Amino acid sequence: MTTALVMVLITAAKEPWSVLDIADGSANAYHFKRSGTKVDFEYVPVKPEESSSGTYSGGPPRRETLDAGDKRLNELWATLQKLEADKSKQQAERGMGTARIAWADGAGVKHDFIVKMGPDVTALVEQLKRFGQSR
Repeated sequence: MTTALVMVLITAAKEPWSVLDIADGSANAYHFKRSGTKVDFEYVPVKPEESSSGTYSGGPPRRETLDAGDKRLNELWATLQKLEADKSKQQAERGMGTARIAWADGAGVKHDFIVKMGPDVTALVEQLKRFGQSR
């Protein structure tokens, strides 16, 4: 029974999420979908006609297929875990400049929280810019 429990924990650690969605402070969307050893990334930017100003553009859409062990994914996951653990960096309502982060973990538990506007959101967006571009 202990061996089975350890195996479940190791599996959950290797695949902590199957779908990960992030909306940045401007409502640009970053989607990650894990399928076995691959992760499909898609960036869906806000278009001017969708923005509150009528002029903001999140730039061109981006896509990339990554290996699940990609260093960038591991670094992003570490950042998200820190942001989730630090309740002082979160708020209850989504507003301009905040980031919404959501995923379901290996046990099917849903995680969904909002990060306050500020340097943490700025740093997260900088990390996300590394996906979908040539390295």
